[in-house]
Formats: sequence, structure tokens, C-alpha cells
Amino acid sequence: MKRILTTTALSLASFALAGPLLGTYDSFVTSTFCKTYACELAGKDVLGPGLSEWRYTVKGEFPVSMSTAPEVISVLRQNNRVISAHLLSGAQDTVLYPEGYKTKMVAALIATMTGKAPTDGNLLDLNNACESSLKQVKTIPWPIAGKQYRLSCLMTAEYANAWRFSFHVHLP
Repeated sequence: MKRILTTTALSLASFALAGPLLGTYDSFVTSTFCKTYACELAGKDVLGPGLSEWRYTVKGEFPVSMSTAPEVISVLRQNNRVISAHLLSGAQDTVLYPEGYKTKMVAALIATMTGKAPTDGNLLDLNNACESSLKQVKTIPWPIAGKQYRLSCLMTAEYANAWRFSFHVHLP
């Protein structure tokens, strides 16, 4: 058990030490996040002149089956510069709760994109704000070393028997 905790701590520390991906031309698929969560390119769409969306399936908490959709991270690039990452998920309860698998994944995604991981408490606060303003985007500033980033979430009820949880980490 101690070995697993040490490996997890080292893994999260490497996220915290990585430089921010937002605003760069660097590759998401070669990031520490993608190595940890086994990213696989699922598709690429051109959304407009100079704007593209790259979708990656990632290793979720549960194996993909007919009853569980894969976790997908979308990365938006404008003129090949990373401007946003997006996770879409369904949930029946709180999504970003302390020690939760998705909480760790989102913290690692934020660290990859901005260079700094939030605490479980930061993410629970964001989740609670998102739940309290259903159908409205909740955005909080995420300033790191003089750079400005944003964390946003939206919860809606269009999934059958579950909330649709949409999370973004993006440039302002």
C-alpha cells in the first residue's frame, strides 16, 4: 500500500512540475497526463479557420463497456496553439469529491494545462458552485505565476437519470 501511495504522490508531483500547456504549441498526447491516463486520439474536427478540436479517449475509473461511456478530453487549438481542455461526464452525485477518481483526473488535467494542480477542496468548491447554479456556467479565475487561466463548469439535466457535468480549463 505504501508503494502505491508513493507512486501516486510522485505521479502527481510530476504534474505539478510540468510547464503549462495552455498557450503553447506543445503536444497534449505526449504530456504526463496522457501517459498516466492512456490518451488515445478519437477524432479531430476543424471548427473554423484556424480552430480545431482534438478528442482523446482516456482511461476512466471503470472499463468501457456498453453501460459505461469512455471518458473523453477535448483539446481546442487556435492556429495550433492550445487554448482549452474540456471533460464531459455524466454523474448522479457530486463529480469532484475529495479522493475521487475524477477529482484526481481533473486536478491532473488542470496541472497539465496550467502548471499547478488544485486541491481536492478547490475542486469540491467549484463543483458545489456549479451544482448551486444549475444550467448556468460557473467560472472562477485560476491565476498562476502572473498568468491568467479560467476553470469553468456547467451542470445540466439532459442525460437520462444523471447530471451532465461539463468542465473546462481555458485561457481567458
